[in-house]
Amino acid sequence: MHLIRLIILTMSLAGTLVLAPHAFAQVQGDGADPRQLAHDIYVGVNRGSPPAAVALKLAEVIQVYRFRCTRVTDYQVFVSRPNLLDIKAKCSGDPLYGVTVASNGYVAVYGGNGILGALDRRDGLIYSFSASGELDSDSRLTADEAIDETVERLQLGDGLNLWYILAMFAVLLAIFILIAGVWLKMWRRRTAKARQRRKIKPMARHTVQATSDIKDMLLKESSRVAANIYKHPSGIFIARGKHGKRRFFRSRFWAAMYRSLGVRMFETSAPQLMNVEILGAAEQPEDGRRED
Repeated sequence: MHLIRLIILTMSLAGTLVLAPHAFAQVQGDGADPRQLAHDIYVGVNRGSPPAAVALKLAEVIQVYRFRCTRVTDYQVFVSRPNLLDIKAKCSGDPLYGVTVASNGYVAVYGGNGILGALDRRDGLIYSFSASGELDSDSRLTADEAIDETVERLQLGDGLNLWYILAMFAVLLAIFILIAGVWLKMWRRRTAKARQRRKIKPMARHTVQATSDIKDMLLKESSRVAANIYKHPSGIFIARGKHGKRRFFRSRFWAAMYRSLGVRMFETSAPQLMNVEILGAAEQPEDGRRED
């Protein structure tokens, strides 16, 4: 029993001695506060500090959380969110590290084992540094370089980029067609209203309006052939509509249609009065007199 306890105690001490250097290396660094480093990196990126100063802070924060980072040779801000930045950092001789910093001092370091993808110029601007730590170059393109790169990708048959360009062209074309269609519809509606105001009522182009007094005289001369339908000796039918308006038709059928449904089809002019004396006694009213 004592031998077993001694063996367990020995193994525990050995494990402590093995793990202690690693834990010490993760928090050792140069004694800097990781929260302050994260805040400095966040402020430096957003306020346009020199990239070399940001690279030094990145190396320090990686040294706090990782075993080694001699110097940062390249870094890229590949995701920028409100109060949060995701940065890829390349240390000399090591795989890429991912560093996430926030305005409140939050920091997370991950990677270093090949899980992060390579730096891609399409994700953001890449800063590269010389052995002395000075800014050597960046991935910023001139207009000519951007055009040349686009042409090269199309010539190489990059299907994804080609489909992207085609999709963007299709979206822009659809937006243009939609705007043109809405404008054309509004224009047609406006012109249709203007034509409707100028349009004469169908089948009533050759009618001659008669006053209410003349219609009363014509009705006295007519004989009733159906409810609200009268026939004048001249053969013209007089029909009274739903609202009391009296109209003239050559066909009894259209007179009945007007009486029942209010449909004014094949309407004709008022016939002449049979009694000339009554016609002479009837005077035309002034303009604006209501007609029924």
